[in-house]
Order: sequence, then structure tokens, then C-alpha cells
Amino acid sequence: MEEHEAQKEPQLESAGPETETGAGEEGKSARVHFSSFSEALQSAREDAIDKAKVAAPKIKSVVADAVYGVAYGGAFGAVFLGAFASELVPRAIKDGVVKGARAGRRTACRARDKVCEAVATAKNAETPGSGVVIDIDGEPAGA
Repeated sequence: MEEHEAQKEPQLESAGPETETGAGEEGKSARVHFSSFSEALQSAREDAIDKAKVAAPKIKSVVADAVYGVAYGGAFGAVFLGAFASELVPRAIKDGVVKGARAGRRTACRARDKVCEAVATAKNAETPGSGVVIDIDGEPAGA
């Protein structure tokens, strides 16, 4: 039995927390042993803050470059499509769209004015419950 106990590895006794300075006496490891849970949390917090301070400028730069690229690409695409369509569409179609938009705007204004007149007339009427008659031309302006 004495031989068997002599073959056992010696157990290391630690008197306190080891530090990261390297291996201590009797070949102790360089790993940090914390005396309390709160000490471990505080150390992890400080390490995380340090790593975040190093990583934040790099991430900020990458995000700024990505936003710039998206904004530039979007603006370029919109202006290019507008200019290309302007050159591609025949002049007669452009003129027709402009004239149609003007005629539509005039007709909408006249219809609005008629509705406003009819509502004002109905408010001024003496008899309660009288109906409002709205007469809107069925033909487009200039047709």
C-alpha cells in the first residue's frame, strides 16, 4: 500500500488567488482564480468594455460605408432611369401626358367648385331634408 500512495500525484494547495503573471512556485498554472463571483463579473465587464471600444470604430466605419453606398446607388439609379426615360420616350407622348394632366387638374377643380356650391346652397335652404344635387360633366375637358 505504501507504494500505491507514493505513486499518487501531489496535490497543489493554493493560499489565495493566482495572478496572470505566469506560473508560480511548484508549476502552478497562469489561469486567474477569482475569490468571488462579483470579482469575476467585474473583470468580464471591464474586458467587454475594452473590446467594445476597440471594435466600435471599425463597425461604425463599415456601417457608414454601407449607408453611403446604398444612398449613392439609389440616387444614381433614380436619376439615371429618369434621364434615360426622358431620352427614350418620344416628344409626342411627353406632350400628351402634360396636356392630359393639365386637363385633369382643371376638371377636378371645376368638380370641386360645383360640390362646394351645392353644399353651400343646401346649407342656405329653408326646408330641412332637401337633397343636394351635384351635376358633374361626363366629358373630359378639351375632348
